[in-house]
Amino acid sequence: MRRTAYLLVLFVNILSFNAQSSQLTADDYAQLPDVQKLALAPNGKKLASMIRVDVPQMKGTAVQVTNLDTGKSNIVLFTDNTKYFLSHLKWKDEKTLLVFTWYPSKRDTWTGMARVHGDTRETRLLIVNTETGEVNPPFKVGFLKKYKYLPSGLGTVINTLPDKPDHILMRVPGLSDGWPVGHAVVDVNIKKRSARFIQKRDPSTSGWETDKQGRVRFGWSYNDGKTFDLSFKDVKKNQWDNRWTYIPFSAQSTEFSGFDYDPNIVYLEQYKNGYSVISKADLRDPSNKTEIVFSRENADASGKLIFSKKRQKLIGIDQGRSHPTRFIDDEWREIQAKIDEALPKRNNNIFSITDDENKFLVFSNSPTESGTYYIGSRSPLKLEPAGYSYKKLTTDKLSDVLRTSFTARDGTQIEAHLTLPKGATKKLPTLVFPHGGPFARTEWEFDIWAQFFSSMGYTVIQPNFRGSAGYGLNFTLAGLREWGKAMQEDVEDTVAEIVKRGIADPKKICIVGASYGGYAALVGVSKTPDLYRCAISVNGVTDLLKLVDRETNIATSYDLVDEYIGDDRADLAANSPVKLVDNIKVPVLLIHGEKDRQVDVTHGRQMYYALRDAKKDVIYIEQENEDHYISGEHSRIEAFRAMADFLNKNLPVR
Repeated sequence: MRRTAYLLVLFVNILSFNAQSSQLTADDYAQLPDVQKLALAPNGKKLASMIRVDVPQMKGTAVQVTNLDTGKSNIVLFTDNTKYFLSHLKWKDEKTLLVFTWYPSKRDTWTGMARVHGDTRETRLLIVNTETGEVNPPFKVGFLKKYKYLPSGLGTVINTLPDKPDHILMRVPGLSDGWPVGHAVVDVNIKKRSARFIQKRDPSTSGWETDKQGRVRFGWSYNDGKTFDLSFKDVKKNQWDNRWTYIPFSAQSTEFSGFDYDPNIVYLEQYKNGYSVISKADLRDPSNKTEIVFSRENADASGKLIFSKKRQKLIGIDQGRSHPTRFIDDEWREIQAKIDEALPKRNNNIFSITDDENKFLVFSNSPTESGTYYIGSRSPLKLEPAGYSYKKLTTDKLSDVLRTSFTARDGTQIEAHLTLPKGATKKLPTLVFPHGGPFARTEWEFDIWAQFFSSMGYTVIQPNFRGSAGYGLNFTLAGLREWGKAMQEDVEDTVAEIVKRGIADPKKICIVGASYGGYAALVGVSKTPDLYRCAISVNGVTDLLKLVDRETNIATSYDLVDEYIGDDRADLAANSPVKLVDNIKVPVLLIHGEKDRQVDVTHGRQMYYALRDAKKDVIYIEQENEDHYISGEHSRIEAFRAMADFLNKNLPVR
């Protein structure tokens, strides 16, 4: 084990050439990753990646394909991140690469009978022949003309059909007299660009999935507007059977994870003893008995199933880039252990395993390691660096992050992450930085926002307030209908705790956030106006009434919006920052994307007008053509520069 670890480290050390000696700027933190979203071809001979391009005549993101035998690389696709953005990459086979894209759009179409209008986020698929360079969408105009207007969801592949070279299965909007309604499945011939429906829409079904044999055998639907059904198709009987019914946010919640190579075995995500686990069930057993496959102690377990095509079995769970891969296969568990020994104190995520299992990719990161990609080989075991996420953001320039916890006012345990500037002393200017979601969480991983603020000299505290994901069912339930209330009190208690510990100067604290975190920032300065010196909200919710009305209007099933935000309109108004501007005493910076499809730009505009009319100190920046995620590098640079200027003015470090 030790010798293997030593050999692996030899390959790691050659990354030292990335070290930079110059002082970093806001622009360095705002830039897009230098490399991301790597994927190995099934035979391990080609590597696809998304790379940042920054040369005088070309700035944006490109898809690069490298022949690992010759070392030759080619750009097969480029976007300047204005017309569309790249999402991720997936190999269909040794030569065909599937590129997933998206962009914010607006519907304003006259169909001859009715006008269709409204904001939307488009998803599209591009099919790239990496040998000829040919790039095509999957559908010809003839197929799209079946719809009375072009639907937005045309970018979801549910099965690459590895044994059918020219075919993939895609989930697309269904048809009802030419109107795009519900969900259907089409078999796409990517060579001829022809498509045929193999699963028509069902009015009650919200989505379809296939088994390993390429048959549509799972449907997710709602029943009576209050419960959800998981239904599976019995191929022999050619009939659907509802096997699991549950109420959302309950101990009976059951989500589908995937089929085994044995078409009778399915994997599910369920709650056991208050925490989510991945379990398996045999559809031939009418009792719905399940067996736990993967669990974590006192934490939720979830992730993407990893299968061995060679051995046709489940071998592990990909928990994402903030956790090591959890293998249930002995051979791969040993490989993971050796890599973890060679790269200690990091999240080493093994993914993109080739069909013969001889090659794989590793993404290794930590709070002080922005992320290195490695190509791994098994015979002998070794790692070779394939790319560094942010070349300028080397370990020596990043701040340490500590995990801590405390008890909130009602006894709830709250975990938080504390980023301390290099050479930090106590009672530095501090930024409270609640995460978005809100059903997400701050993980022990590289966070470019926290590192940017820390580089300016600020201590950054990121609480995982109640309702944050991963802490079990009861912790989730504790956050329901608590926008601006108990969840916000957890943020306030975080401030009290770091002041009590002498970490923060109580007179030098600002609150910053994006999306839900932006909402929390504005609620913070409107409901506890003497606690903070300033606030920054990026694409933040400002009006809960508007949010609930919008989400309810587009909901197609059980009204989850009422459940997790609330339905008492007086209470929603009382916890909406736009209704509380008279309470705000400190400067506010608002940044909002003009084409935000998650939190409409009217949230930012109305908050700005309300603050301006109340003669408050406010700066508003509306980012043209930008969506919720600040995906364009020019927009990120604008946002980071604005935040730096605002903080330097209102919470100077020195």
